[in-house]
Amino acid sequence: MKNNSARVAAALFCLVGARTAAAAELGFYLGGQVGQSSRDLAREFYESFNVFIQQTSSFTATEDRTSFDDSGIAFAIVGGYRLTRYIAFEAGYTKYGKVSFSSHATGDFPLEGGTLHNNIDSELSGFSIAAVGTLPLSRDWELFARGGALFATNKIRIVSDATGQQFIPVPGDFEISGSKDTNETFAAIGISRRVFEIYDLRLEYQRVFDAGAADLEGEGDLDAALLGLNVTF
Repeated sequence: MKNNSARVAAALFCLVGARTAAAAELGFYLGGQVGQSSRDLAREFYESFNVFIQQTSSFTATEDRTSFDDSGIAFAIVGGYRLTRYIAFEAGYTKYGKVSFSSHATGDFPLEGGTLHNNIDSELSGFSIAAVGTLPLSRDWELFARGGALFATNKIRIVSDATGQQFIPVPGDFEISGSKDTNETFAAIGISRRVFEIYDLRLEYQRVFDAGAADLEGEGDLDAALLGLNVTF
């Protein structure tokens, strides 16, 4: 009787072990994420840039309606390799949402009244590498944390639309852009759920620390909430 009980216990142990292993499919995986990001950049930087454009255009504003939006849609593509139940390594590409400033001003040019509309957008994107640590909670649920480096490209774009000016040289309408590469660090925490053995739904909160180029659009922490789906091969 004892031998039979031991055999049953051993069989149950193997079955539980097999089901637990199934919850942590090892090997390569590929996924995508989408969500919202926000960036802690100073509005004063964009306000000052706007005033500089107005002064350069010899424009005196009598009324200026401005808006500032530091949040936008972010998306990512990620690929990785799960080495053990607890460790994985990832590489990916992420494009974060834009920070947008707009100015719609009416006022005076040297010879007559007119309008000057300025739009200033900045954007950060880049390739990343990361180490991932996981903590299984059950067969299907697990917590994870990841951190690594982001090789970022910072872009800024300025579009100006002037009407009513009657002097030489004429500033007219113009569009200029610039970019600069920086190396950033980031960290993320989240939770995932396994579906149909090879799929993982993943929800994470991510922060890129002091993101940006100080001499381009400024620096500030970037936060993102992302929902994604991974498939293991």
